[in-house]
Amino acid sequence: MSLKFFILGWSSENLRCPDHEINLCQDNSLVPYPVSLIQMPNGTGKTTTLKLLRATLSGSAKNWNPDEILAFRNNGNPSFGQFIVHLALNEKRLTFELNLDFEKLTVDYRTTFRSGVKDGFYPPPQISKFLNPTFADLFVFDGELANHLLDANRTRAREAIDALFQLFLLEKVRGKFESYWQSYTETTNVKSEQWLTRLQNELKGLNQTRQNVKHKQTKLNKEKSRLKSQIEQAQAEYDKAFKKDENLGKDLDDLNGRLQTAENLVKEQIGTVMRSMRSPHKLLPGLAHQLVDLKSNLDLLKLPTSTSKEFFDELAAADECVCGRHLDDLTRQAIRDRAQQYLGEDEVGVLNSIKSDIADYCYDSNPDSYHQEFQQELNNLSKFIRDRDDLKTQKSGLENLREQKGDSEIREKKERLQELEEKQKKCIKDLEEIERSPSPQPDKNTECLKELNRLIQDKEYEVAEATNTIKLKKQIDILSRILNQAHGKAREELRELILKQTNDRIAELLSRDPIFLEDIQESLKLQGKEGASVGQTLSVSYAFLATLFNRTEHQLPFIVDSPAGPLDLNIRPEVARLIPKLCDQFVAFTISSERQNFVDVLEYSKPQNIKYLTIFRKTPQMNDLWQNIDDRLVTETSNGILIQGKEFFDRFDLDKEI
Repeated sequence: MSLKFFILGWSSENLRCPDHEINLCQDNSLVPYPVSLIQMPNGTGKTTTLKLLRATLSGSAKNWNPDEILAFRNNGNPSFGQFIVHLALNEKRLTFELNLDFEKLTVDYRTTFRSGVKDGFYPPPQISKFLNPTFADLFVFDGELANHLLDANRTRAREAIDALFQLFLLEKVRGKFESYWQSYTETTNVKSEQWLTRLQNELKGLNQTRQNVKHKQTKLNKEKSRLKSQIEQAQAEYDKAFKKDENLGKDLDDLNGRLQTAENLVKEQIGTVMRSMRSPHKLLPGLAHQLVDLKSNLDLLKLPTSTSKEFFDELAAADECVCGRHLDDLTRQAIRDRAQQYLGEDEVGVLNSIKSDIADYCYDSNPDSYHQEFQQELNNLSKFIRDRDDLKTQKSGLENLREQKGDSEIREKKERLQELEEKQKKCIKDLEEIERSPSPQPDKNTECLKELNRLIQDKEYEVAEATNTIKLKKQIDILSRILNQAHGKAREELRELILKQTNDRIAELLSRDPIFLEDIQESLKLQGKEGASVGQTLSVSYAFLATLFNRTEHQLPFIVDSPAGPLDLNIRPEVARLIPKLCDQFVAFTISSERQNFVDVLEYSKPQNIKYLTIFRKTPQMNDLWQNIDDRLVTETSNGILIQGKEFFDRFDLDKEI
């Protein structure tokens, strides 16, 4: 069943943004304007409003700590704050209230749907899959999410596909089968209840350990991303302090450039050596000669022959042997028994494959050249490593020389940088332990996920044997594999389809300087690039989301912060034409400098169907802006002003409050 989901408006009271009440509907109906533009100068609380929208629509505020709650309190120090979002779900009103108690430092929700009011966050079942922290970030969109979609340490791109196409249902079904088996084992009679209880407790312990390790993995990935950002900032601060000595600063820039080149050479050469190590004829001296001799001997013996099992079967069924002798039952049985001593079709195929591979990989006039080539690759790697280490030594000497001048600032910044780098190393080491390949005999105290999966599988079979449910367990395992394969196949086919259609949209948006997607895995991977400009990142993200939203039958709103701000003026019209096609309701938070080459194109695309609102704080410096406006267009609160209409929207020219 298709889903129609619109945002009708929201209100805010006693929070960091000015008190206001937004109505996005036409004539107070349940049909919102297709496009709503909300102009708020920087400093008005635009970011606060977006965070409150996400929290109210996802239930995520239940996890806020006291500091996060207090961050939303306005300067008047009220005892409570409230944010309410009004929605329409399949032409029925739905309301979520977010209530913040600034004295008790607690957060409460209230849900109203149809005629019922419930304390707590209770989205109706048909929309619950969209109203969660993962998916709410997709339709309440900002530049941060655009970066997250391209961040390999975050899983927003894959999560977006899973959430929109409900692939998680396959995982839920698999989980139901597993739960059924566990419940069945708990009610089945066995010879030793004590033995079964011990096995079940061990299984529960392993499952809990795996859950804890996955949670730790998530935290480590976030920490890794955070440390990377902090290290970049600390490095920049250190370099800035170092360059106060201009001569040494120039030397440092030169060394850093050469060191980066050296690091790249080492990395590339390691890849070359690793690829060669997968070829035994390169790795072992003399092996290429021996393989060539093997092929020559096989050719000399004319092996493999065309002898096959079918030949002997046909011969045993004949009246006479190929030599003309009459065959009786005794000789026929002898032929069948001895047929196994001769080459069959499987062996023929293997020998042909061996000969073909030797011809492809080892047949050179000088077979020793393969091992010599590998030795040269190792020598090159050693040289590149020495060159890199020499540059590191030079850099260290230069830094020591700078520190010897008695600059306490540079010492502090270096210590800070080293401290962060040590934390990063530990974080990476812990992640590598979690994600490494399993050992043949895993320890029960391991933190390796693959080892834990193996231990859990072994323990599940022990429980199955103890409860005489091994057959049921095997059946459930078969179903789980089928569901996993279906999930993987669906993901792969969707990935290929969405990748192609996203690149087609990118070609339209960035026709002058396109930057295409190479792949969509956990994140969006750019083709031939590690990163992109802010405008390119935003355009790629718009193209990805446009493709996603247009692949579903559900109608969802799309709320965007600064949709045109980072974009070049020549790209803005293309994005403006694309965004209304994303959805049936588009809401944008803008500042005055974003109107150029953007709002006019939107107006052309959606004439008479745009809602214009301007919000700013009520301060003495802003009073002159609204004194002569028609009262019917002005809504005044204790600390804010809201003005409707295109005329005021177009002449308002403050990007930042005064």
